[in-house]
Amino acid sequence: MPRCTAIFAFSANSSGVFAPANREVYEEIFKNLVKHYNALAECEDVILQSLVLELVYTIFKDSGETVKHSATNGNRAIEKALEYIKDHLTESLTLERVSKAAALSPIHFHNLFKKSVGKTLREYVEEQRIKKATGLLLTTNDSLTKIAFECGFSSQSHFSFVFKRKMKLTPREYVKEVYAKYGI
Repeated sequence: MPRCTAIFAFSANSSGVFAPANREVYEEIFKNLVKHYNALAECEDVILQSLVLELVYTIFKDSGETVKHSATNGNRAIEKALEYIKDHLTESLTLERVSKAAALSPIHFHNLFKKSVGKTLREYVEEQRIKKATGLLLTTNDSLTKIAFECGFSSQSHFSFVFKRKMKLTPREYVKEVYAKYGI
């Protein structure tokens, strides 16, 4: 009896460790667990198993609500990060800087970003910079150096390297191919 009473007391007084919204449901389950545990009748085993299953189900159901709430907060954090990247594309976008803008730890942000976007932060930023660069290459006569800096690359050579790796063409070859394709 003291063991069951201690378990109930811990669960009923959950000071921040586990604070479910429907606390009364948990209290009722625990009261019934204690009552049937102390009854010592043969059929009590089945009732105890049933109550334990009810408790597990209730915890599972409540934890699902917590996960949904966390996912919503995670989505908002990723949206904030994507907006931050868009607004600061020409700047240095480190994991620490973007995760801070999303109000998450770098490790948590990295995992959440990869799960949500399907690529790492570095891959995503490079992709956005290349998209911007393709537009500038086709609509301006700016030098590769100027385009590289306008898109957030640290140098023209790094820009050309990343561009060729992503597009399978150098920036100038890309422009020539697009112009030839559309007869410009």
